[in-house]
Amino acid sequence: MTTIVVGEALVDIFETEDGPVELPGGSAFNVARGLGLLGRPVHFATDIGTGSRADLLAATLEKSGAELWPGSTSNSPTSTARAWVAPDGSASYEFNLHFNPPMPPAPGTEGAATLVKLAPHTLHTGSLAVHLAPDTIRAWIDALSHVATITYDPNFRTGLGPHDEILARTEEFIALSDVVKASRDDIELMYPGMSENAVITKWLSMGPQIVAVTGAEDGAVLATEDLRVRSKTPKVEVVDRVGAGDAFMSALIDALGRTSMLGEGTAESRRMLSERQLRSIAGYANAGGAVAVSRRGAVPPTKDELLSFVSSFSVIEV
Repeated sequence: MTTIVVGEALVDIFETEDGPVELPGGSAFNVARGLGLLGRPVHFATDIGTGSRADLLAATLEKSGAELWPGSTSNSPTSTARAWVAPDGSASYEFNLHFNPPMPPAPGTEGAATLVKLAPHTLHTGSLAVHLAPDTIRAWIDALSHVATITYDPNFRTGLGPHDEILARTEEFIALSDVVKASRDDIELMYPGMSENAVITKWLSMGPQIVAVTGAEDGAVLATEDLRVRSKTPKVEVVDRVGAGDAFMSALIDALGRTSMLGEGTAESRRMLSERQLRSIAGYANAGGAVAVSRRGAVPPTKDELLSFVSSFSVIEV
């Protein structure tokens, strides 16, 4: 069961006492890497640029088991995000972005035949990509929405344009999606003063069958039209929170795949998930994020690491 991930890849530059440290990152890159480490076949359509930083991204992705989609390199500099980590592990960023990802292959081409052969069951996107290259992301969704489950993480960022414009585009992609994951910080930035429950209800009414909300110590909420469950956050020593939401997203996709909730004809099954199923999926995804915060940078868990972590907690959900 193959996943196509479309979105940005960049290098995170962490300012430390010993000087800058460069690590691979970018929300979509982290999800693609995370799925590869969890043993999922995954192809990543992006723009890694060129040079030593692009080599770092490509090597890291290859080591995870994920594959770059053809056309994902360019002559542009590799995008970067200069990161400052606060005492609580949260991070702020200053971006230098260059993003021109490949379009989906045209019908009748060799690339189209490859895509048909892969038979992707999931298309994941989100974050900066839908604002930097909305037409390309929309083209991928149009090409695959009839066979693949569309998963989306807004990873809402200010500074990309007027708030109302960025919000409108984010909501456009929420309406095109089947599964949406956002952090509580995202929600507060998007809808100041609006309650979490109200946001979940709003998004479910727009089309998705599942909405997930994450939030560090407050745990994660997984919701369908009829059910809402909360999963406790496992207690770990936090190094930083970079990439935690992306590790959650990878684990969420993996969990849905494990329960045959991805691909053509599965929308109604996701709507009808039982409370027990939702709790199990939420706990597994939350464990993915917990492993990620226990180490520096966006380093998602391997399948063995995640399963070992889950088994070490007799209860990982409420």
